[in-house]
Amino acid sequence: LTDVGFLEAVRALRSPHDLGLTTGQLVTFMCGGVAARLTDVEFLEALRSLGSPDDLGLTTQQLVSFMCDGVAARLTDVGFLEAVRALRSPHDLGLTTGQLVTFMCGGVAARLTDVEFLEALRSLGSPDDLGLTTQQLVSFMCDGVAARLTDVGFL
Repeated sequence: LTDVGFLEAVRALRSPHDLGLTTGQLVTFMCGGVAARLTDVEFLEALRSLGSPDDLGLTTQQLVSFMCDGVAARLTDVGFLEAVRALRSPHDLGLTTGQLVTFMCGGVAARLTDVEFLEALRSLGSPDDLGLTTQQLVSFMCDGVAARLTDVGFL
């Protein structure tokens, strides 16, 4: 709290010209490693891009929730961001912004750049496998399923 750059960054997040976080949103937002990265310019640029309609188009509230489970630690990783964007693509899982926010629970963020994990994840929606709908897949991935998805005996 004695770091002037950190305090300026926190104030900027509250500004309506930046993310416009409310006090309550700011308190929730500072979880998952956000505070440690708040003075990193590359991190802040990536963070601001998530709300852009040209990128993920997350609302402020969705962005606050999205930063859970290690997302902050991976936000400047190009491979991670490409994987997140792919999940939104109709050619991939086609997750809505709301589904994407919920989907990042249960350790998904930590595994999104793992090719074996992504293949297993995509197979869950296949009619030849479990045939889960997108919404069912989002619900299914909570409670630690992500950690076991690539275990041979699990599926």
